[in-house]
Amino acid sequence: MAMHRRLYGGLLAILIFFSLNLGVHVWGDRARARSLAGLRNGIDRQLLIASIKRHLRETSREMALLAGVLGAPGSSPMSQEVRTELAARLDQISAEVAKVRAISGGASPTAERFTAAWRDLGASWRRAGASFGVDDGRAIAELSTRADPLGRQLLNQLLPQWEEEERQRVRQAGLDMRRVSSLTDEVELLCFILSTLVATLVAVYVSRFLVDLNRSLEGRVHERTRELEDEVEERRRVEKALRASEERYALAAQGANDGLWDWDLEHNELYLSPRWKEMLGYGEAELSSSPHEWFERVYPDDLPKLQEALGAHTCSGSHFENEHRMRHGDGTYRWMLSRGIALCAPDGRATRIAGSQTDITERKRAEDRLLHDAFHDALTGLANRALFLDRLGLSLARAKRHQGFQFAVLYLDLDRFKLINDSLGHLRGDEALVAIARNLETCVRPGDTVARLGGDEFAVLLDDLRSEIDAEGLTRRIEERLAAPVQVDGQEVYINASIGIAFGTAGYERPEELLRDADAAMYRAKALGRNRHEVFNETLHLEALDRLRLETDLRRAIQEGSFGLHYQPIVSLADGRVTGFEALVRWRHPAWGLVPPSQFIQVAEETGLILPIGRWVLSEACQQTQRWQREHPSDPPLTINVNLSRRQLLQADLVEQIRRTLETTGLPPETLQLEITESAILENPEKAVELLRHLKSLDIELCVDDFGTGYSSLSSLQEFPVSVLKIDRSFIRGMGPEGKRDEIVRAVVGLAHSLHMRVVAEGVETEGQLERVRAMGCDYGQGYLLCHALDGEEVERFLDRAVPPSGSARPSARAVSLS
Repeated sequence: MAMHRRLYGGLLAILIFFSLNLGVHVWGDRARARSLAGLRNGIDRQLLIASIKRHLRETSREMALLAGVLGAPGSSPMSQEVRTELAARLDQISAEVAKVRAISGGASPTAERFTAAWRDLGASWRRAGASFGVDDGRAIAELSTRADPLGRQLLNQLLPQWEEEERQRVRQAGLDMRRVSSLTDEVELLCFILSTLVATLVAVYVSRFLVDLNRSLEGRVHERTRELEDEVEERRRVEKALRASEERYALAAQGANDGLWDWDLEHNELYLSPRWKEMLGYGEAELSSSPHEWFERVYPDDLPKLQEALGAHTCSGSHFENEHRMRHGDGTYRWMLSRGIALCAPDGRATRIAGSQTDITERKRAEDRLLHDAFHDALTGLANRALFLDRLGLSLARAKRHQGFQFAVLYLDLDRFKLINDSLGHLRGDEALVAIARNLETCVRPGDTVARLGGDEFAVLLDDLRSEIDAEGLTRRIEERLAAPVQVDGQEVYINASIGIAFGTAGYERPEELLRDADAAMYRAKALGRNRHEVFNETLHLEALDRLRLETDLRRAIQEGSFGLHYQPIVSLADGRVTGFEALVRWRHPAWGLVPPSQFIQVAEETGLILPIGRWVLSEACQQTQRWQREHPSDPPLTINVNLSRRQLLQADLVEQIRRTLETTGLPPETLQLEITESAILENPEKAVELLRHLKSLDIELCVDDFGTGYSSLSSLQEFPVSVLKIDRSFIRGMGPEGKRDEIVRAVVGLAHSLHMRVVAEGVETEGQLERVRAMGCDYGQGYLLCHALDGEEVERFLDRAVPPSGSARPSARAVSLS
């Protein structure tokens, strides 16, 4: 009985270790499956994030292009087609974000932050899109204060962080998978060893048991018969398990969709699976077992690398891996990835190499497309800025190595291209850009580079020139080609360009410097009348430096408060009374002294610095005037005129700014006159009417400045709530004995009075001009003859000296001598 118990104990130990081994195997398979699923989910999330990034950049560029037309003459609300396209793109991005979060593990903290930021950005873009052409100020405010920061946060912070997080998770999933595989192999090996030891011990016990049973022949025969039956049954089970294992191997080979190969190095025979042959368009019986069937189909340039990789593969346990092209049965070449591992003899010599082959043609095509898109413009297919600068850098390096090497850069900007977008739409504008790109390509030589830098700006690299005359000849050829009409939506469109030329020399250190100088020459061509070309010279560079220095000093002046106001009196021509002042900003420069506005206002307008300057001027002028009204009371009280620029009119909160300024300074609204140039009003009449009515609701006065320079008429201005009209000084200057401008001024005064508008004559500088405008019934005058602009202290002394007219019971407007 003790022997029986030992035998049963041994069998039980075998069952336990067998169950343990089976459990470890099942656990390992499940762990690998979980790790593989995690790796696959990570890759899926990465692909979706890359798609989100691409769509987000495209939408950002499209919004930037749409924003570029804001405030332009004739701008109209966004078409339903563009609005639908924008909404579809935003919905696509939202759907892709939702897909990422729906994937297992996708709802990470970074994904949640990105989703929240994207909801805000998408909503902001929708609001901005709804405002395009309807309320451009609101659209710009939405884009600048809301959408642009959110876009930069998404593209520059959250997306990179999200991508890095997913890459870390994919790497971690790969490490987990390898760690699980290694651990499983070690545990299975340990269980196998333990099972072998237990089986050995059981065998010893069985031997002892059989020796004891030999004492009884009958019992021995009976036991032996039972053992034989057990052995037969075991063999049946082993054979069944072997067939099942072979079926699993065959099914796995078919499911992997990879071709299998097995190279017997000792006999130089190569087994190629049916799937391997099918990948190359061959049937199962069409290829022999010779290795030449593989190598003769490899692309000649890839064959040495493949042979080198196979030759270098040893019995170190590492896998062989190589990417190469192979000839298909139809004559085309397809990319294949071959992997394998060597089987070695005890002496370390490789006897077999077996592995798989995967068709990676589509992956290679995708990589090529990504590489092409990274260096080419998506719309025209031309080189983009990155590729252009790279090739320009190569030409610059070549010029440094070879003294006689010459090249040039052309910088092209299409003249009035915005008109095409505004009239025909952005889709037709894109068609025009593509047509222009093709025209440019026909003008250049092989080896030259044509690039689109963005918007309607192009650049051409003319490489290896014989002389500078060649560059100008090619430029004239481009101008002649662009002079021909372009077919857009079935109609002819004429598009000209302003071109700047910069010749490359070894003196340049970076390609960006050469492109900058070509850009400066292009702007000079635009300033000289457009549809022409200009060659860069050192004068343009010095002007650009002066402008940069001016802009820098202007920014510093805003920070340090280096501005001051001068006040030019506005005089009633009927009785010589000073009724108010016009606030004129002056810049107290530490080196240049007092700088008039004509020298810095344009730069302030272009850079947007006019906005903080304008807010300061309005506040300072209102505060100063309120103090003068309190210290020098009169009836009616003194008024103050403040100029508003185009940029200020585009501010969405302009009305609220003025209201807060009036409340803060305590200035009566009716004593504030806002001067708006005629051209600014006519730039967008519909929006101007709405804005002026809002301003008028504050009970302030509105004045049209520089009337006569904007090609409008009084009949068109009667739609605006304007009460004062200023005749431009160019008309006053043209008045004289010959009367060249007299009739024009007289007609303007008469029509303005018929529309119940008061008229101010600007630039009155001679006695003759004063007499003429007074005789024509002009209400007020300004100019050096009447009084030059005064600073604050001079105005104080002027008001102290001025005496109210005799007989007045209370102070009235101050009198001024016209001598």
